[in-house]
Amino acid sequence: MKENFYVTTPIYYTNWIPHIWHSYSSIIADTIARNNKINWKKIKFCTWVDENSQKAVIAAEENGMPTMKYLDLMASKHRAVWDGLKIEYTDFIRTTESRHHEFVKSVLQKSFDNGDIYAGEYEWMYCVGCEGFKKDDDLVYLNKTTKETFPIKKEIKVSDNIIKVCPDHLTTPDTIKEKNYFFKLSKYQEELEKFYDENPKFVIPSDRFNEVKAFTKRGLEDFSISRETNKFGITLPFDEAQVTYVWYDALFNYLTVCQNWDEGFWPADLHVVWKDIIRFHAIYWPAMLISAWYELPKQILTTWFFTVDGQKISKSLWNVIDPVEFSETYSKDLLTLYLLSSFNIGQDWDFDQKQAILIYNAKLANNLGNLVNRVVVLTLKLALEDWLEWSDIILDPDLLIWKWENDYDFDSNMKTYNLKWALDHAFKYLDEINKYVDTNEPWQMIKDENKRDETKEVLYTIAEWLRQVGLSLYVFFPEKMWEMFIKLGLENYVEELEEWNLQKLRDATEVFHIKEKWEPLFKRFDV
Repeated sequence: MKENFYVTTPIYYTNWIPHIWHSYSSIIADTIARNNKINWKKIKFCTWVDENSQKAVIAAEENGMPTMKYLDLMASKHRAVWDGLKIEYTDFIRTTESRHHEFVKSVLQKSFDNGDIYAGEYEWMYCVGCEGFKKDDDLVYLNKTTKETFPIKKEIKVSDNIIKVCPDHLTTPDTIKEKNYFFKLSKYQEELEKFYDENPKFVIPSDRFNEVKAFTKRGLEDFSISRETNKFGITLPFDEAQVTYVWYDALFNYLTVCQNWDEGFWPADLHVVWKDIIRFHAIYWPAMLISAWYELPKQILTTWFFTVDGQKISKSLWNVIDPVEFSETYSKDLLTLYLLSSFNIGQDWDFDQKQAILIYNAKLANNLGNLVNRVVVLTLKLALEDWLEWSDIILDPDLLIWKWENDYDFDSNMKTYNLKWALDHAFKYLDEINKYVDTNEPWQMIKDENKRDETKEVLYTIAEWLRQVGLSLYVFFPEKMWEMFIKLGLENYVEELEEWNLQKLRDATEVFHIKEKWEPLFKRFDV
């Protein structure tokens, strides 16, 4: 019996077509899902669009379209991006779907009956961009002329040119005064703190979790879960005049797709989220689940922001990179390699397109690609045979040690979602294979007829270690690793990887039927 593994992307806002930053989260989730799939697990991998928001209504009005027609268009564009990047999700859900509306209403009723939802009046600042309420110390000062921002606590002379804004969107929050319904978040303060203590890896990286715990210790306040003025969304089952506040609605999307309880996918194994929504996921979401009597997710992986060529991603700057177009211009492998190998998940960084090309050329085109080309060409030059077969070949003991170390380090890093380190181990292993090739110089050995068996032994060793590295890198570059397996005469490998345990293939003894030269595995790109 296969174990279940459930991973989710962020719930993407519908008013943006996904760009390079959004693709980062989806590629992370896709890689993690594939790694678990080839390690004998049944996968649920979900992505979605968050549609029940004032932000969506405003975007539809700006585009001169009825709200639902606009949402239909944007949902199709979101799917087109993920399909264009060959993201292998199992579920795509929209928060406007009837199954989601029905489920959210049932959850709201549960928490209301549990005494955790109550009516009240308030006056508060609300940022439409964040879909979140703001306190004064959540804001920053903005100099409208220089566009500089300053902390609220800093001594600044306030004038017409200095305004208070949301630090993420640089817009002044709306001041809202209305009757709403509130969720008793304060009721769950001690229970959440106890949960954090008992689950020290609940949020990763740890510094982001420390921020969550520090925020919680300052004291949790009840928060509004409905809007009186909004008309688009899910109405409260106990008050049809009120519409559910977007985060209470959207977060339960993670559970909407798991209502076939016999499948056993809830609780989620991993939520992949951005740093600006971690409070909602690590504080609000657990409390809402406890209130409605559901288990809590096992882990939350938090990604950071990045700039493009040194500048913040902005429509006005025309630096929004379309990930599908970028992948078609260069390759999906270049995009994946750069996004996942340049920086640790959780670190702010800059997307440098020139650097992305240089890293791809060095690691994939030159390192891995040249190795594959060498073993194919030299094997064909042996002339009498078109295969490398295990007989009395003794694999290089140093490389064997590297294999064991790589398998252990690669697997342990994949299990803890340290994707950069997993990739680093695989490429260090490739460096060792290249050292082995340079030391033995099979292109010279093949010229000596008396060294035919010795040459074959060296070539078999190279092919075997390429096979092993390919099994590791398959989770990152599935199409190219499949192509490499075919070049090595291992045509059935992808089917076996999808259906078998990875370890069985690692332990297998293979014959490499190398029949033709083929095109280079990875195309080089000019900077």
